[in-house]
Amino acid sequence: MPADPMGLTRRGLRYDDLPPEAADAVKRIALDTVGTALAATGLGDGCVEAAAVARGAGGAPEASLIGYGVRAPALTAAFVNGATAHALNYDPLGGSGGHLGVSTLPSVFAAAERRGGVSGAEAIAAMAAAAEITARLAAALSQAGVNANERFLEGQLLGYFGAAVGAGRVMGLGPEAMHSALGAALMQAGGSMQVVFDGDPPAKAIYGGFANLGGMLAALLAEQGLGAEVAALEGAAGVYGLFYGGVYDAAALTDGLGEEWRLLKARFKPWPTSGNIHGYIEAAVALAARVRPTEIESVVVRAAPALRPWCEPIEERRRPPNPTSAANSIVYGAAKGLVNGQVVLADFTPAGLTQEEALRVADLTVCEIAENHAGRAEVEVRATDGRVLTERVDTPLGHPSRPLSEAQLAAKFEDCAGYAVCGMNIAQARELLDALRSLEGLADVRRLGDLARGSAD
Repeated sequence: MPADPMGLTRRGLRYDDLPPEAADAVKRIALDTVGTALAATGLGDGCVEAAAVARGAGGAPEASLIGYGVRAPALTAAFVNGATAHALNYDPLGGSGGHLGVSTLPSVFAAAERRGGVSGAEAIAAMAAAAEITARLAAALSQAGVNANERFLEGQLLGYFGAAVGAGRVMGLGPEAMHSALGAALMQAGGSMQVVFDGDPPAKAIYGGFANLGGMLAALLAEQGLGAEVAALEGAAGVYGLFYGGVYDAAALTDGLGEEWRLLKARFKPWPTSGNIHGYIEAAVALAARVRPTEIESVVVRAAPALRPWCEPIEERRRPPNPTSAANSIVYGAAKGLVNGQVVLADFTPAGLTQEEALRVADLTVCEIAENHAGRAEVEVRATDGRVLTERVDTPLGHPSRPLSEAQLAAKFEDCAGYAVCGMNIAQARELLDALRSLEGLADVRRLGDLARGSAD
């Protein structure tokens, strides 16, 4: 490949290189990711098990476990914080795919606490490199017309590389070592969609942990001098050759690098579900103002073939067995929106999963899948009085063209913090929120770790 897709990291991206809007976007990504991680400590599938493994492994208390009140080695902290960051499917997305929060914060956060003396501005620069690389890796697939989630979990798979880049930037890896970190990340990268096809067992929820464990390990090995300089991206068995048949748009990796920031297209979720469900939730919430739950006779959701895994198997999508499955169900999300006029974190608790009226409406829902439904989310309700009500959403709330406001992000953060197992109160949540909003002013990111941990060791 004639241009260098890792040019941002090879020339040592600095905070002063970032335009203000990019630095602000990174802070929003960090804020939203810490918030979703806090909530997942109390609500997320797989998080109890992930934290138990970290605690049982022992080791030097190098980095904070967000929301758990303890420290652990940086490697296991990256794993646990990566797991909680995505466990509720509430974390930031890239404009063209990928999960920017998963690949941006956990490994940088752990590496910075391990190193010590890393300023907030330095951390922002490292997170910007991680986010931009991840966003461009995803855009290379999107612009080539590839369905990145056909067989692989794009959010996990691409996260290995962003995590390695972010951690490596904090560690001060030079060009050759960074190249090796990417090679070592490739050697570990994975993420099978089989966990979605088979109904989202709890392990699916923590895939962000695997990406950060691998990315952090890759950076640590490169820091020790392990050579792994291979064509991790463009090689015949690089990430695109191995997982996507070699189909990708190379220009998306390099065009405008350092001048055009794809991380600016980050999407922040108003609802704790897969982004593929948001349009259906928004449509259902709009319909809820026009029809009462008791008046609903039948519901049709219309989706493109690429969204089939979020509609099937239909019985499980109607009555998901766990929060992870519920967060990946168009049927469940639409039913909750129709019945409650909103979808909130409480809908993914044991009580929320068994709400009788919502399950009744879900049982009345069918999915109509066809190519001509691509690019929109449509929900149709037939009422008992004969009315047929339809709502269509082309661009759901949270899209870069319809972003969440600062007030909405803050409210989401405070709601999330209330579910943390450390018992974070509103005053603590707001102190943490203020620190994240002014991250560039922190002399040492360890202060952020103290606040995000939630209590003293």
